[in-house]
Amino acid sequence: MKYTLLTLSLFIFSISSYGQEFVNGTIITQRYDTIANVKIETISEAKSLLHLTYVDADGHQQNPDIESIKSYTRGDENFTRIYNNGEMILVKQITAGKKLNLYERDYNGITTYYVEKVFDEIIKVPSSDSKFSKVLGEYLSDSPEISKKIKSKELQDLKEIVNLYNNA
Repeated sequence: MKYTLLTLSLFIFSISSYGQEFVNGTIITQRYDTIANVKIETISEAKSLLHLTYVDADGHQQNPDIESIKSYTRGDENFTRIYNNGEMILVKQITAGKKLNLYERDYNGITTYYVEKVFDEIIKVPSSDSKFSKVLGEYLSDSPEISKKIKSKELQDLKEIVNLYNNA
C-alpha cells in the first residue's frame, strides 16, 4: 500500500511539474535587444519577478538571468524594471496611462504599489492609511480636485485614483 501511494504521488508530481503552460510574449534586454515571438512560461506573479523561462524560435528552452531583462510581455501582462530608491526592481504594470502609471510588486507575500507620473518621478505608495492620503494627495497636487478627495480620505481605491487622474 505504501509503494502504491508513493508511486501515485510521484506520478502526480511529475505530471504537475511537466504541465507547464507557455504564452506568446516579447522580451527586451537591458541592452535594448528585442526577442520577439517567444513562448514565455506562465508562473505566479511573485515568481515572474525572480526568473524567466521561455522557448525561442528554434524550440529551445532558455533561462536568462532576470537581471539581464529590462521588460517583457507575457500575453496581456507587462513586467518592467523601474528605478526606486537607488535600486532597479522588476514590477508588474497594472495601468499604463496617459498621465499616470501604476505598478505592483508581490514579493515574499507582501504587495507593494508604485505610481509614476509619465516622464516624471516614481513613488512607492505607502501602505498605512494616514501616509497614503498625505503622500499621494501631495504627489497628485497638480490635480487639486483629486488631491483634495485623497487627503480627505474620500478617495482611497488606488486603481480608481489612477483612472480618475488619467481621465482628468
